[in-house]
Amino acid sequence: MGGLNLGESTLQLVNYLMIALILVALPLHFATHAFLGVTSQEESLTYDSVIGRYRASATVILLAALLTGASYHGLYGLRKILLEVSSGHRWDRVVTMGIVAAGILMLGWGLSTIIVAVTGT
Repeated sequence: MGGLNLGESTLQLVNYLMIALILVALPLHFATHAFLGVTSQEESLTYDSVIGRYRASATVILLAALLTGASYHGLYGLRKILLEVSSGHRWDRVVTMGIVAAGILMLGWGLSTIIVAVTGT
């Protein structure tokens, strides 16, 4: 990726790892709304239930993993599509840096939401 000197095969390998992470984290996330620690889906969506789960370390890790995996996978796919639209060193660099910036913003915003819920501030 641009100045990061990561080859495409390395980025694709990371994408495969993120897919595996999503395949583990997403069903666990759904389970927390269906039957893990809750009596019903309605109960799982109440404010107290959501905040209670957000303050549990396992849920924080699960949400952060899901956010990271989904963000990388989606942005990597978008990057690949944009690189197929046009070519050239400058285009590749602009697209890659734009995707990196978008990833930083997405993770920053998402993780800050988790942190606010955990700390209550």
